[in-house]
Amino acid sequence: MPSLSLYILIWILISIWLKRKNSRKFKLFVGVGLFLFLFCSTSYFPKKLIHSIEKENEPIHLAKLDRTIIYHIYVLGAGASSKSTLPASMNLYPSTLIRLVEGIRIYNYLKNSILITSAAGKRNAKSQAELAKETAIALGVKKENIEMLATPKSTLEEALAFKKRFGSNKNVVIVTRALHMPRAIEIFKDQGINVTPAPTDYIYIDDGYRYNGFTLPNLGSIQIMNIYHVTILKKWYYKLFRKS
Repeated sequence: MPSLSLYILIWILISIWLKRKNSRKFKLFVGVGLFLFLFCSTSYFPKKLIHSIEKENEPIHLAKLDRTIIYHIYVLGAGASSKSTLPASMNLYPSTLIRLVEGIRIYNYLKNSILITSAAGKRNAKSQAELAKETAIALGVKKENIEMLATPKSTLEEALAFKKRFGSNKNVVIVTRALHMPRAIEIFKDQGINVTPAPTDYIYIDDGYRYNGFTLPNLGSIQIMNIYHVTILKKWYYKLFRKS
């Protein structure tokens, strides 16, 4: 997916071209570009846009789960490295580890549950699913209560792999990033799988201590805006090209 840096580069090249052409549109083009730059880099708007998606699903309320039935707790992949000298937990990307910890928290609360780790690895390295399984075992989850889906490389593939292995009539809790959750729910529902969302790894947190207002332009805000931008592009891509 293209990042905001690509658009900035295109904007700079067009600005240079318009200036050389002595075009009357140069000042207007530069002015609009600077406005958009400030919009993306001064914290308030990027965080509000992120929050508009994250607020669609609240953190899971464990007390609302029925502890008498079997749940499949599906921890979606988010990336991992493959350095063999590191323990499995250190190879998991932070977002993957946060999801796994939330999955284990839910697993520990339920009497009957199966923890599912997911996602392929890079080349011939261990899969994310295997690394997450090893980490879960190290954190106290029984080996026999963990299933792996080690081939998926996208959320759609994760939904398809689950449906192929377990069917579509299970009680499924999906654990993923709050920003990713609405798209994940849509993908699973399109496969006939009804899920209980367990969002985690929130970007926007309003706890009275973190400042979410306007700031001077900064790289962190641009990065947050880029995350939002990529999220929207992936949503459109799924709807236009993959949903059918």
